[in-house]
Order: sequence, then structure tokens, then C-alpha cells
Amino acid sequence: MNKKQLLFGGLFALGLIFTASYSIDNRGFHSGIFGIIGCVLMLASYVGFNQEKLKAHDHHTRVILGWLSGILAFIVILDITEVLLA
Repeated sequence: MNKKQLLFGGLFALGLIFTASYSIDNRGFHSGIFGIIGCVLMLASYVGFNQEKLKAHDHHTRVILGWLSGILAFIVILDITEVLLA
């Protein structure tokens, strides 16, 4: 295992821990800045692990990256909406 894999693996693990800060209660789905940072770290680790495939324009990898980015954008929109409506 090389240093690059350790780095991106660590980013993914940290992202999972931060993403676990999301909670669902009687007010609905909400998170703080740590949840958003966790999603960004997991997205960054995915890009890091699949950097060669992205440079080669692999369709499957690009579709997954698009979906992950869309989910992250949706979560950020939910957080902004929650702040505005609170």
C-alpha cells in the first residue's frame, strides 16, 4: 500500500466520521458544517482513488462522480433551506 492510497483512505474514513454527524429528528433532516465537510472529503477521496480513470475519461467513473456531486449539492441546498426557514 503506497502513501497515496493511505492518504485517500484516511480522507475517506474522516469523511465518513464527519458525515455521521447528520441526524434525523422530529424537525427533519439536518446537519452542520461537519456533515458538509465530510461529504466533500469523501468526494475528494473518490476523485483521488480514481484519478487515472478520470484522466482517461472513463464514462462509468464520471457518471458516479456526477451522482456523488449531485447528492452533495442536494445536501447543501437542504442545509441552506433549513437555515432560511428556521
